[in-house]
Amino acid sequence: MLSVVENLESECRFGTAHVYRSTLRSFTLYWYSYQKPCIPMKLRSVFTSPVLRGFEQYLKGRQLSMNTVSTYIRMLRAMYHRALLAKKVPYLPGLFDHLYTGVCSDVKRALPSDDMARLLSLTSTFILGEATLFSSLSNKLREANNWFSLLFLLRGMPFADLARLRKCDYRNGVISYTRQKTRRLLVVSVPKEAETLLRDCADRNPKSPYLLSILGGNEPLEPGSRKEYQRYQQVLRSFNYRLSQLSQVLGMRCKFSSYTARHTWATLAFHDKCPVGMISNALGHSSVKVTETYLKPFELEELDRVNRKIISYVSRKTEGRKNQRKMVLKY
Repeated sequence: MLSVVENLESECRFGTAHVYRSTLRSFTLYWYSYQKPCIPMKLRSVFTSPVLRGFEQYLKGRQLSMNTVSTYIRMLRAMYHRALLAKKVPYLPGLFDHLYTGVCSDVKRALPSDDMARLLSLTSTFILGEATLFSSLSNKLREANNWFSLLFLLRGMPFADLARLRKCDYRNGVISYTRQKTRRLLVVSVPKEAETLLRDCADRNPKSPYLLSILGGNEPLEPGSRKEYQRYQQVLRSFNYRLSQLSQVLGMRCKFSSYTARHTWATLAFHDKCPVGMISNALGHSSVKVTETYLKPFELEELDRVNRKIISYVSRKTEGRKNQRKMVLKY
């Protein structure tokens, strides 16, 4: 299984390799601690129904979130399919059928439109009534807000893609880039509101290949290299920390991260009656099912609103009947 990780790293897919490595580390701990400590961990021994069910229960017992459990199981399933193609394991129909591989989407990750509007008002593009607050923010918080606003304005672009945009990706008001996660080519027309932010956040080092200064530093980076991935991870942690600080400074009730801009864009598009298929294409998702996972919490929110409306309607009818009875009794 380690060869899968090594192959991914050789393809410069360090993020995916990291998830596989975490899965392998967790499974190895399970195997030697709870399963068969005296037996070598071979593929034919690993990919059996009892072992996999035991691993799922082991993960649940560690109080991991169901999404984390699902991720680890899906990584093992992908490893199994690779081993199956290489004829290293036999085909076992339904091996993963009774294991959890879904995605829990009960947590609302999008900002209300008013909060998003306030964040945009703190950028140099929109700044009007928030001039005093804007000037009171530190340079680091302003920078974090500019990056977050760009993610939203550029159609919910993932931070991993924004950070890696190259200067050659931006031509004649259009950004063309390949998504890090799905390798899909996306084309985004840059709205005028984002043009100023792109200039403010530009990497002005003529030797740098990057459009923005997000991954800037004293040491030049090669796109797609391990050092680039490590730099990105450092910047991402810092960015999310600054966003949490920004939410506190602004007195916002909900914390948000780099991915919140993407969820917010998708949610607002959904509320504006944009077809789910179009939202999926705009976000560069691998399938509409992924987009539906994004939007499921807001469908539930809408159902709750409808339910409240129905209850209120019935309650009014009940009150009306009570009043009629009172009038009859009076006469």
